[in-house]
Amino acid sequence: MLRGSWRQLWLFLLLLLQLLLLPGAPEPRGTSRPWEGTDEPGSAWAWPGFQRLQEQLRAAGALSKRYWTLFSCQVWPDDCDEDEEAAARPLGWRLPLLGQRYLDLLTTWYCSFQDCCPSGDCRISNNFTGLEWDLNVRLHGQHLVRQLVLRTVRGYLETPQPDKALALSFHGWSGTGKNFVARMLVENLYRDGLMSDCVRMFIATFHFPHRKYVDLYKEQLMGQIQDTQQLCHQTLFIFDEAEKLHPGLLEVLGPHLERRAPEGHRAKFAWTIFLFLSNLRGDIINEVVLKLLKAGWSREEITMEHLEPHLQAEIVETTDNGFGHSRLVKENLIDYFIPFLPLEYRHVRLCARDAFLSQELLYTEETLDEIAQMMVYVPKEEQLFSSQGCKSISQRINYFLS
Repeated sequence: MLRGSWRQLWLFLLLLLQLLLLPGAPEPRGTSRPWEGTDEPGSAWAWPGFQRLQEQLRAAGALSKRYWTLFSCQVWPDDCDEDEEAAARPLGWRLPLLGQRYLDLLTTWYCSFQDCCPSGDCRISNNFTGLEWDLNVRLHGQHLVRQLVLRTVRGYLETPQPDKALALSFHGWSGTGKNFVARMLVENLYRDGLMSDCVRMFIATFHFPHRKYVDLYKEQLMGQIQDTQQLCHQTLFIFDEAEKLHPGLLEVLGPHLERRAPEGHRAKFAWTIFLFLSNLRGDIINEVVLKLLKAGWSREEITMEHLEPHLQAEIVETTDNGFGHSRLVKENLIDYFIPFLPLEYRHVRLCARDAFLSQELLYTEETLDEIAQMMVYVPKEEQLFSSQGCKSISQRINYFLS
C-alpha cells in the first residue's frame, strides 16, 4: 500500500534527523571515550569509538520510532493505536522543544498536499483561539463587534447541519474596522487567507462598475458562488461597499440566504458565510453613541439593544440605494446588523502604536499623541470622534520617518 511505503520513507528521514541531533545529546551510560584505553587495542570492533557509535545508532533508532509514532498519530489520528501513542509518550516524557518544532514542521509540510486535517480539508483551519486573540488584542474600541462576531461565527461553524447561510452586515464610518475584522475572519478560518479557494471578495465599484452590464454580472456572480460552494464545504463571500451593489445583484443573493433555498440554488453547500461591509447609516450609529455618552453612559455599557433597532430601521428607510429595499433586508435574510462604533482619541493612539509595532519601529508616547492629534475630530463642538477612524495612520507614520 502507498501509505506503507510513505511510512518507511518517513522512518528513514526521521532516523537521519535524529542522527543529526544526537551529537549534542547526553552520552549513554557506561560509554567509554577513545582516549581511555581498551582491552584489545588492535581490534577495530572493540574500539570504544565504534561501541559509542553503536550505542548512538540504537538510541537514534528508538527515538526515531518514537518520533514516527507521534507523527503518524498526529497526521492519521483515526489509525492511531492509543497503546502505541502511550508507549511513545511514557509518563514524564515529552519532546524536546527543537524536536517538537521539527515534528510540527514535518506535519505541516505533509499536510500541505495531503488531506490529513480534522476537518477533512486542510484549506480550512477554523482557528477560533486565534480569532478571539485578534479581536481582543488587535481591534480597538469595538466591544460589540468583539462579542458578537466570535459568538455567531463559532456557533454557526460548529452547528452540525445548518439550514441556512450565515449573513452578517457590518455598518459604520470609514476606518472603524469593518475590513479589518473581515480580514481577521479570513486569516483565522482559512489556511491561505484571501488566497484560499474557499473565499471570494467582491468590491462593488471594482467588480460591478457598469450598470449596463448588470445581467452579465448576475450570471458571473451566480456562477462564482456555485463553483466555490462545490469546491469547498465551508465558504466565505465578502461584499465590500455593499450599499453600492445594484439591486439586481442583491436579488441574485436572495436564494443563497433563504432558510430553505430551492435545490437548484443550494449547490450542495454545508457552511456558507456572507459578509456585507457598508458605510451605510454610520451617521446614525454616531448619533446614538454621542447621545448615550452625553447622558452619562460609558462606551462599554452600550449594547446591541441601544443600536440595532435604530440601525435596521434607518437602513430600511434609506432611499438613495437599493440595499435597504432589497429582499435581503425586507425578508430578514440578514442575521445580524453589526454596528461599528466611532473611534475616539485613545483608540487612534492604540492604532498608531500597533502600526509602529507591526513595522518593528520605535516610538514614544509623545509621537503617538502627535499622530492622534493630526486626525480631524467631530462633531465640531465636542470633537470626540475621529472622522477617519484609524484610516491613514500608516501614512502619517511615514511622515514622521521621512
